[in-house]
Amino acid sequence: MRLKAVLGYTLAALAFVVALATFFGMTNWEKALVSGTGLRVSPWFTGDEVACTVQHEGYETRIHRPVFQALIGERREGFVQVDWAPAAALPAVIDEEIDYNRDGVGDFRIRLEREKKDAVLMPIGPEVGTLEGTYRLTDARAVRVALANRPR
Repeated sequence: MRLKAVLGYTLAALAFVVALATFFGMTNWEKALVSGTGLRVSPWFTGDEVACTVQHEGYETRIHRPVFQALIGERREGFVQVDWAPAAALPAVIDEEIDYNRDGVGDFRIRLEREKKDAVLMPIGPEVGTLEGTYRLTDARAVRVALANRPR
């Protein structure tokens, strides 16, 4: 009886390893399975969807939706991500006023030098916090600005 149990558990573990190898080895199947479930990567990692794009000569500013998402409800603090792309076409200095909530009034001003790591944030609106980070993406530069979740 003990031999059957050991053999059964061994075969189950082996089947699990084969299933994992198949799952990770077949990217199309993996994508279809994930998209079929409706799962998506958390906006805390991706910066959420692009809500607005501002065209400039040779490059664009992409303003993402503000992220306040929590497991249940919304958090009191969040952020907004702003990208500039393509990285090769960016001017030496970007100095731009950002209206992340699209109410016609600028919320903050950002000054980003293409070759430097840091940016300078000048808050305008009361809900704007600090600069959370400056990032080099695959073909863009990005910043994340902390926001307070104000009641609507």
